[in-house]
Amino acid sequence: MKTALAAGARGLLAVQRWIMFLSCALIIVGLFSEVVLRYAFGTSILGMNELIVIPALWMYFIGASYASHQGSHISANVLQVYLRGERARAVLRLVIAVISLGLALVFTWWGVLYLVSSAERGGTTSVFGLPLLLSQSAVTCGFVLMTLYALTEVLRAAREVRDAGEDRALAREEGED
Repeated sequence: MKTALAAGARGLLAVQRWIMFLSCALIIVGLFSEVVLRYAFGTSILGMNELIVIPALWMYFIGASYASHQGSHISANVLQVYLRGERARAVLRLVIAVISLGLALVFTWWGVLYLVSSAERGGTTSVFGLPLLLSQSAVTCGFVLMTLYALTEVLRAAREVRDAGEDRALAREEGED
């Protein structure tokens, strides 16, 4: 079971990396072609901005979820420096992870409401007539992934608290012998 979950997690991360790569490539090609057309030929592609917004939103939200998985998102763990024991640090990491999970759940709920509202209203881009859901679904997808990664962080932090408690109990027992 664990190996299947690990393989699924690796596959999900690979998909995220590909989405980020393709989104970056599409943005670069779009911007480069717009610059070349504008400055070399004195013209531009009508609606290029609406085409660039789609991969930009996917890159942003999938990149945010990937950073959440990697733990490379912005954080301010100043209090952790002042805590002496490993168990206290583990408890602080668990509290931070639970707060992050709570916020991720709220944002995911809002993202789902946004997506449902957008689907009900419909709507297309003004020039190419592409469904707005192409870009708007990136928001919900990114928040769902961030929630998944926040949940795994809570589980990991809870294991750290448990392990730190067991290590402390073992150290106490060894000291009594």
